[in-house]
Amino acid sequence: MNGVARMDATREVRQAAGARPTALTWPVAGPWSARLTVSRGGRPALEVYEHGELLDVVVASTLGGQLLRGARRAVVDGQRPTGFAWGRLDAAGRLPAVVFAGGRLRPLWRPAEPRELDGGFWLATAPGPLAGVVASWPDGHRERLRPSRAS
Repeated sequence: MNGVARMDATREVRQAAGARPTALTWPVAGPWSARLTVSRGGRPALEVYEHGELLDVVVASTLGGQLLRGARRAVVDGQRPTGFAWGRLDAAGRLPAVVFAGGRLRPLWRPAEPRELDGGFWLATAPGPLAGVVASWPDGHRERLRPSRAS
């Protein structure tokens, strides 16, 4: 595989018949997919893929740190702009309120419904051309990123 991590976006890996999946992957939106797994240290981990290639790995942590881990944007099917963001839940296990900004001069804010994943992670998507994403938690903590363009 030329040293490039690839994934099958529809595969579940099971240790034994009837056992809970040790890794679960699924398509998210556009060129992105995500995989829940367990790190070598035994902690939950989220792998984010773009066009089947590993883009980011987020490992559950009690040390705090960045809760809005990444954001991307792409044109899907050659016509429909889409945004994607991902991160960790806060220390209390709460989802953020996520909004995507369309346009730079006069942003049109598009709320997204973040999806909670096992292990303390979340994903969110939104349609439209996007220039930024803001994730806000109930305690007032906010983080903002400019989505990178998908390759």
